[in-house]
Amino acid sequence: MAVNILVFYKAGRFCADVHVMRKVAAFVLMAFFVAFAPRGGLALASEPRATAIFPVELWDTSGEGTKTGQAERLKLATNRLTELLEHTGRYRSVDLSRFTARVAATEPRYNCNECWREVARDAGAELAVLAVVHKVSTLISSVDLYVADIATGKYIAHADAQFRGDDDRAYVRAFEFLVNERLDRK
Repeated sequence: MAVNILVFYKAGRFCADVHVMRKVAAFVLMAFFVAFAPRGGLALASEPRATAIFPVELWDTSGEGTKTGQAERLKLATNRLTELLEHTGRYRSVDLSRFTARVAATEPRYNCNECWREVARDAGAELAVLAVVHKVSTLISSVDLYVADIATGKYIAHADAQFRGDDDRAYVRAFEFLVNERLDRK
């Protein structure tokens, strides 16, 4: 009986020593990672970046002409896109209202050789978001969303999707899908 107690005592002490060693090793590793982690990189990853979100544009090749309510639909899509991007926590929209005339002069942005970059830079943005809906017909449309880094001039993200319909609900759902399922997962 005394032998069994001694064995259990030593086994218990061995297990206790292993647990202490594990805690010490975890503490040392954590201290190492904190000491050598790049501080600037961690701060930038958690803060939303100033972003110029340009109005959604329509590239209409349907031959159907301008539909009533189309300008309001594009404005609704732009507002929803802004909300969705800010909700990701990676983007903070800058106010482009001071540059209304300059923004209008950049249209069509999908074909202006980056004429929008100066407007975004002057607005204090680090990034620019450009979105264009290509309307093929009342039934078929596609949307492309580009995110550009103003400093480097490079596109850092692109997402595209096709959608059906030419009404407010179709546009809103297309941008919800594009941001939540395509852009936010990259």
